[in-house]
Amino acid sequence: MTTSFFDKIKLFKGAEIQPKRPPAEPAEEEKKLSLGDRLRRGPWLFLAVATIIIALFLTARPSQSLSALVQGDVAPADITAPFDLLIEDPEATAVKKEEAAAAVLPVYSFDANVFANTEDKVRRLFAEGRDWTARFPGDHKTDELRTQLLDKLSIDIELQDLTALVKLRFPAELEEVLVGLSAKIFDQGIIPSKNLFIHGEAERGLTLRDLQGAERTVRAEGILDIGESEHRFADELEKIEIPARNRTLLSNLGQIFLTANVTYNKIETERRKTQARSEVGVVTFTVKKDRVIVRKGDEVVAHSLKVLNEYNRLIRRRSIWLPNFVGSLLLYFFLLSTLWYYLQTVYKPQPAERQFRMTGTALVGSLVLYKMFLTLAVTIGGAVTSPALSQVEMYYYAFPLQAGTLIFAFLVPDPMTFLYIILNSLTVGILLGGNFPLTIFSFVGGLAALYGVKYYKKRYRAATLRAGFVILPAVNVFVILAFHLIDRSTDFAFFASEVAMALLGGAASAVLAFLLLPLVETAFGFVTGSKLLELTNSDLPVFRQLSMEAPGSYHHSLVVATLAEKAAEELGLDAQLAKAGALYHDIGKSKMPEYFIENRSREFDLHKDLTPSMSTLVIKNHVKEGVELARKLKLPRPLRDIIEQHHGSSLVRFFYAKAKRTYDPEQQTVGEESYRYAGPVPQTKEAGLVMLADAIEAASRSLKFPTKDNLKRVIADIINATLQDDQLDGCDFSIRELRSVAASFLTVLYAIYHPRVEYPGFGFNGRKPNKTVPARKKDNDRDHQPPEKTPGPDEGV
Repeated sequence: MTTSFFDKIKLFKGAEIQPKRPPAEPAEEEKKLSLGDRLRRGPWLFLAVATIIIALFLTARPSQSLSALVQGDVAPADITAPFDLLIEDPEATAVKKEEAAAAVLPVYSFDANVFANTEDKVRRLFAEGRDWTARFPGDHKTDELRTQLLDKLSIDIELQDLTALVKLRFPAELEEVLVGLSAKIFDQGIIPSKNLFIHGEAERGLTLRDLQGAERTVRAEGILDIGESEHRFADELEKIEIPARNRTLLSNLGQIFLTANVTYNKIETERRKTQARSEVGVVTFTVKKDRVIVRKGDEVVAHSLKVLNEYNRLIRRRSIWLPNFVGSLLLYFFLLSTLWYYLQTVYKPQPAERQFRMTGTALVGSLVLYKMFLTLAVTIGGAVTSPALSQVEMYYYAFPLQAGTLIFAFLVPDPMTFLYIILNSLTVGILLGGNFPLTIFSFVGGLAALYGVKYYKKRYRAATLRAGFVILPAVNVFVILAFHLIDRSTDFAFFASEVAMALLGGAASAVLAFLLLPLVETAFGFVTGSKLLELTNSDLPVFRQLSMEAPGSYHHSLVVATLAEKAAEELGLDAQLAKAGALYHDIGKSKMPEYFIENRSREFDLHKDLTPSMSTLVIKNHVKEGVELARKLKLPRPLRDIIEQHHGSSLVRFFYAKAKRTYDPEQQTVGEESYRYAGPVPQTKEAGLVMLADAIEAASRSLKFPTKDNLKRVIADIINATLQDDQLDGCDFSIRELRSVAASFLTVLYAIYHPRVEYPGFGFNGRKPNKTVPARKKDNDRDHQPPEKTPGPDEGV
């Protein structure tokens, strides 16, 4: 329906409106509060304590130096390790490095060009020989040929062998046999002498590396020296069917052409040894806390002295603890102070202080939790022997880093959750020694947790489990994979273990958040959808008692709950909170129900014999009784606030007017403040809706003709009067929102009071039965009933 009717709602004070009531003076005890009391009531004491605790956890206190002894001294008392310490062992590391270097096989270069040159010489020898025999038949100039070959090819052949070749006219068959056998021998590898094997080749073998970089490992026996190559050449000749004289000739020629093609590569061998040394990690050993380093009466040996010196060196380095502590203190004091000032500008004082205390408590609690998991990680990492599980840093991913974020995402607005994600990620990075990847891991995981809770409907606690078991692990794995791809130096051998830890961390965060959520709700006064569903169960004893002892108030609360809930839905507020607050707002009337008009008969009025001031005290007392009962029922703080604020500081108009009529204005005056509720005025929009719904529902019941026009007038006048009385100053309603509220109220009330046709044959309205009653005319949805003056919300109390 349209809301044009409500344009007349006065949102600004006009000349005809009474001046705004002057602000109340501060209570006398408030004026007398000392500076210390004010600090204790404000957030500053909490901020100081939280900052000190955080700084202490981030900077562990240093231990006292151990006894300064020298080797050979006798220990005057037992000296124990003050903390766990991982100590490097340079001597053992040096031994490991040398062992790694010694394990490197000597590298020998295999030069394939040696055979190529040899083959070329053989080919040229036979070519020159065939050319010579063609020009000079016979063997009478063999000496000249020998000289020519020596000068031209540097080949010195015995005269008798050369004469034999001339006589055979340098046949191609011998040439091919010589080349083929030479290739076979050269391919095995020839070294000048095996006396050069002085690097352990005979025991361990060697690496044979060709010019193209291809290499193979061979035993020393697989390499031939010059003598062995000549014998191998001769043995291979024996396998070939050729004349004996030719076999001898080729054997002599093989001795000329067989030469070394394998040499020791010292540069490459040393390079590999250097690399092997560099790949050896530092050898360490762990000294556990409280382990006895030197017993009383024992002589200090070299190993014990090394441990003592290492502890003292580290303790001296930790002597900068105080500057670190002061730095951490200043950093977090600045961060938390900035957070407090930000919350003050965004939220009202009570929600701002609650969220600030929750943030500080969460940071301290998370630090304690991370410290415990860090100790556990060090213990497990030191005890596990598997290389894939021995890295302590890997266990960081299993920390429940997002437990606090899941709780924040469930309970507080998203901007506040985002600020906690930043602070938590920064704290994780500092605690773990400036671990930047883990800081990013925590930050991205926090965003995933926030999204997961929103995705799985934050009104239900199971959203924390779903987010932690589904979305958070997937994002954690994605971040770890990204780290490995960005930093290629990281070892993918640990990837599977890190992924397993990340999955465990997501699950741990979800379970921990789910278990702690009810405690956090109770401790900081939050109320969730699940809790509200429990509290609005009509079978609860408090509602049964109210329905039996104050049935009118109970029914009134039901209607107010419907009004407040529908209006909250229109404005996008917490409809469940508004409904629950409305259901509980009058539970204090169960103490003295007969003093309220909705719970008594028309003939019996207990206020008849009371003065207006006494009646006002009785009426106002139902708010106090309601708050007391809410505390006994352990209702959440938001519901107690609605009970306390649903009348604000409004005026009990009926008895105030009665007092002014009763007392003689000549002799005494009636102070308005005595007839006002204690307050405070509503501080949230949900509380404001309950106030308006309470007043409008009560006023609408006093209408004799609850037509749509009269209902509109009641709604408009009550909202306007409430505004002019400053009761909605703490709610920050906009004009658009008030018009939406008014339209929603009218829709619900008109549905309750809608007219019905009369039943034929009955005289419910005092008419004679069976008499035809003409239907009333309507035009433009207006009932033709006389307009009524808007009654006050407590009229007829």
